[in-house]
Amino acid sequence: MSTKIHNGAFTAETEDGFVVFIIGVRLNKIRALFKWLSAIKAMMPMLKELYQNPELGFLQEQTVIGWRTVTTIQYWRTYEQLETYSKGNIHSEALKNFYKKIGKSGSVGLYHETYKVEKDESLYINMPVYGLAKAFSHIRINNKLNTSKKRMERA
Repeated sequence: MSTKIHNGAFTAETEDGFVVFIIGVRLNKIRALFKWLSAIKAMMPMLKELYQNPELGFLQEQTVIGWRTVTTIQYWRTYEQLETYSKGNIHSEALKNFYKKIGKSGSVGLYHETYKVEKDESLYINMPVYGLAKAFSHIRINNKLNTSKKRMERA
């Protein structure tokens, strides 16, 4: 994430319809730290591929690190592009390796959630470019966009 702070209030100007994909791993058993790190490491080649190939439909991601979890929030153009990517070689190999190394042991958890978004609203005050604004456009809030309702109802 860029560290340049944009003072004031900003919002994201998005396109009609996009997908938010949240994926993460959770360390369930402390002794499984190396398995957890292995699962996290498997994400790196996928992100590299996505950033190098914008035609795949991937727009941007933000990684959030917690005490027992690492979560990546991704923005995609369409659900169909996300689904197609999930069937590709790098992702399929990473998933196969997860089951092989971790399987049903319960030591490491894996989760994802997918949302198709038709309308959105965002607010960033004194923040670097972040989230939707990083995936789409970062714009200063004016009188036409100075409330959540106005931002949600914009054409």
